[in-house]
Amino acid sequence: MRPPVSRPPRRAAAALLLGLLATPAAAGEIYRWTDAQGRVHFTGDLSQVPREQRADARRRASEREDTGRLQTFRSPDAPEARSRAPGRTLQIPFDRQGTVMRIEARLNDTLTAPFIVDTGASGVAIPQWVADRLGLRVGPDTEWIRMRTANGVVARPVVTLDSVEAGDARVEHLPATVNPTMEFGLLGGTFFNNFVYRVDVAAGAITLVPNEAVRGGLTRVQWGQQFQQLREALEALDAYTERTPETHSVRHTQLVEHRALLTRQLQELEDRADRAGVPHAWR
Repeated sequence: MRPPVSRPPRRAAAALLLGLLATPAAAGEIYRWTDAQGRVHFTGDLSQVPREQRADARRRASEREDTGRLQTFRSPDAPEARSRAPGRTLQIPFDRQGTVMRIEARLNDTLTAPFIVDTGASGVAIPQWVADRLGLRVGPDTEWIRMRTANGVVARPVVTLDSVEAGDARVEHLPATVNPTMEFGLLGGTFFNNFVYRVDVAAGAITLVPNEAVRGGLTRVQWGQQFQQLREALEALDAYTERTPETHSVRHTQLVEHRALLTRQLQELEDRADRAGVPHAWR
């Protein structure tokens, strides 16, 4: 989940793909590739695609050229029939800037900020200046996650955005990390997983349909994993505490404090699941 920076991580987080911000000399097609975790990535730089997937990426790009440059993608966990499901069609306009898709998103119904689209990233990240403008402060009780970037493993504070609205699409109660080195925000999976989406490069728009297979940007499996990880951590801590004599007062106090932290994180996860309408069977 989201441990403090002083404690080891309990789950892996996806890299923020800092290479997306580089602009090549020439921008052609947007290529699609899938990483080992099944996450879909977009890039206009073929060298960013793993070597073994480049031939397939070229073929897909060629097929899109022949069919009006329409790129169709589904969230990794969305059922096949979801792409034909009835529902309101939404659009997010974007600007091509080199290899990236840039959009404008309105946060908490008060601030409009630029974002880079990366549906392969696991979550959402906002620059420090955006957090400051929104009045989101990092304090002693702020939760942190560790994540691997191009510069190594770093710790980032996590805040909750009341709402993120891009074009016609809106997601509420969305967790986001705060990155002090970013100029633009990054809009990733916890936003886009709420939809089945397609990217029309020629029209400069992402078309979306609400995806009922997810809640709060996460699938049933992902919600279950988060609850399981916290409960297993609590069980392991309780077992260790039973083996630790209370005569070791300092150590015992640390264990009690750590249990209180895990209990609070579990309650926060329950609250977030409630707001997202997550069924109890998913927990």
